[in-house]
Amino acid sequence: MNDQHSVTGLYQAGNSSHSTPARAMVTERQVVIYQQQGGQPVMSAVHGDYRFSEAIAGLPVDLIFADNSRFIPDDAGYRWKHLSKSQTITEWLETHWSAVLVAAVFLPFFLWFMVAVVIPASSNVVAESLPQVVADELGQQSLTIIDAAYMEPSELAASEQENIRQRWHDILQRLNIPPDTYSLQFRRWNHGANAMALADGTVIVTDSIARLMKDNPQQLDAVLLHEIGHVEHKHSLKILTQSTVTSLLFAMMFGDVEGMGEIMLGAGTGLAQASFSRDMERDADQFAFQELQSLGRSPQDFADAMRALEASHPLRIAAGQSDCTQDCDNNSTEPGFFDYLSSHPATEERIRAAEALAEKQKMQQ
Repeated sequence: MNDQHSVTGLYQAGNSSHSTPARAMVTERQVVIYQQQGGQPVMSAVHGDYRFSEAIAGLPVDLIFADNSRFIPDDAGYRWKHLSKSQTITEWLETHWSAVLVAAVFLPFFLWFMVAVVIPASSNVVAESLPQVVADELGQQSLTIIDAAYMEPSELAASEQENIRQRWHDILQRLNIPPDTYSLQFRRWNHGANAMALADGTVIVTDSIARLMKDNPQQLDAVLLHEIGHVEHKHSLKILTQSTVTSLLFAMMFGDVEGMGEIMLGAGTGLAQASFSRDMERDADQFAFQELQSLGRSPQDFADAMRALEASHPLRIAAGQSDCTQDCDNNSTEPGFFDYLSSHPATEERIRAAEALAEKQKMQQ
């Protein structure tokens, strides 16, 4: 089948503003430009060696050659066969404002569906398939940042650290968790009682939370089980994957991420991560509840730990901040790095969940 056809227009040499009437002979593989008078060929190029100007409604689409010479069709409505679909779609939208309005209304719902449903689900799959070396590297880098910017060496007495370590190793042994997959670290932090887990299995206990629960070590056990739950569920890797994919999604939609696009990127990623990590906190809570029961203990230990943490921050309670916004057991008011790492469901909600399960366990005994 012969798709050859001709298009009349003007030919403009690359080094000149002068235009001459010309005719473009278009075939499946190439374009040849002939002078209108005399019929002499002045330019030829195969498909791929030329490009097109922007497709704008009401204006012709120029054929631009490698030397910047161009052919301008007389017919402003003519569209070249190899014009990209994205250009034709853009032109179509420019002449159909109703479609633009529909797209503007649809976009927020599309973003919500991607961020709330598709990305979390895909992040779970990707995180499970990542090799351990990724978790190790992420954990080591996180610990380096924490030590450099937020925490200092522990001042907890060696005997107190040893007592906690003994209970820690006993828990791992009774739960059949290989002890070499976890590392218990102690640090001093001036912003409240806190415990956190890193991707590589490093669990950090601050001096404040160790002292707070010194007389009730079973509460600290519950907190540490919660942190183990984060590692077992690979929450750090899931947050990393989700944040990366969300950032790429917004970058693709907004192009060069500057100005409003950059604001939307940051806000969208933050909101998505907050929702995602709340679900993670509930998962880690459930892990702690189940393992406490398997140890012959009660989820009430976790509820008591949460109440102790709440009571240790009276200024925060007075300010009406009853929702935990830090890592599981951090009720500090300091914003920044730890706010970004996690966001939590309301502490009272978590306490009620633990106490309800504890009551159910008691009734079954």
